[in-house]
Amino acid sequence: MKHFLFVIICCLSCQLKAQSKDIDIRELFSSIVFINDSIPVTNEINGKEYEIILKDPINGKLKNLKAFKLGSGFFISKNLDIYLVTAAHVAKNLSVNTKLIYQGKNGKKREVTIKNLTGSIGTKVNWILHPSADVAVLHIPLKIIDTDYFKSLKIGMIGHTAIMDKLEGPDRLKEVTVFGFPFGLGVLPNSISPITKNLRPSSDIIYLQRFDNKIINPFFLLDDPSISGFSGGPVMHVVENPRNGFRPDIGIEPTITGLVHGTINDKTGGLAAIVPGIKIIETIELAPSYNGIYIYHYPNGSVWSKVIYKNGIPWEVISNFAPDGKPQDMGTLKKGTGTLNIYNEEGEQIWMFFFKNGKAKGNAGIMTKTEKEKYGINKN
Repeated sequence: MKHFLFVIICCLSCQLKAQSKDIDIRELFSSIVFINDSIPVTNEINGKEYEIILKDPINGKLKNLKAFKLGSGFFISKNLDIYLVTAAHVAKNLSVNTKLIYQGKNGKKREVTIKNLTGSIGTKVNWILHPSADVAVLHIPLKIIDTDYFKSLKIGMIGHTAIMDKLEGPDRLKEVTVFGFPFGLGVLPNSISPITKNLRPSSDIIYLQRFDNKIINPFFLLDDPSISGFSGGPVMHVVENPRNGFRPDIGIEPTITGLVHGTINDKTGGLAAIVPGIKIIETIELAPSYNGIYIYHYPNGSVWSKVIYKNGIPWEVISNFAPDGKPQDMGTLKKGTGTLNIYNEEGEQIWMFFFKNGKAKGNAGIMTKTEKEKYGINKN
């Protein structure tokens, strides 16, 4: 099954635990994207935008005045569906040839254009925009995701259930981490690594005008101004999370509290304005998602499981087979409510997800036979 877990082995010393947490945070890097494009420079006159054209005084030839547009974004997975998320003001005027540069899951610098990522035929980028908030979402079609080409891109993703689903600011006593590429920093000729910045929340939800279109929206503030290039990047609350009582490991569980909009400042200083995470959820819900039966296969091609999806959410499991072809427990999922069992390629159950009315409500790890033997569980 397609699921994304951030789990690491618990170390004995505090120093090694800190190292492990850093390693785990680095696993998030493959989901953070540097967005880079050259776009025409425009000027607004009487409420209408015009492109600025340069004329060669010698030969009279015309060409657009262009400038580099930089921003950040991140990939979100919703079961079978994958989305690129950024700020709407970053997405504005980007072309199908826009470069998305990121650190692959193998740690190497990777690059893909929007055209190749989405299979676009024309010149239009089919962004889904929130009706009022500064959020843009780009859906990656399943026909692309299921290709060897997409797998070779080694893109990392953060599960959509990690996004804060309430209109509230984060805990002011706990730091949040901003991920992105301010001024294009972190992008080198042969490598790439997102810049992270730890900040404290400075407000609850407040209502302000967007800097780009003056529409009033909810935001929360951070105690330091944003930097150009961080726009569209995720803001995460990262906590240490014990996985369960019997498995001796810990993990870093990210909560996406929002994305970077911009800065409120004057000569004395400034604050970063952050779009709340629920606005990301609302935008994803407006985007395309998978509906129908999806068939999972084992590496040898035999049928693993058949699942009905509705609006991108597992709705009902039709069948589930072990590697030897024998039926195995499908769980209780019916009409979007019940349990969904996740198995590894050896046919051992490793996870159970709980759904109610089409929404994920929780999960629990299942110790496999191999793990029980490794950790001496059930031994006299």
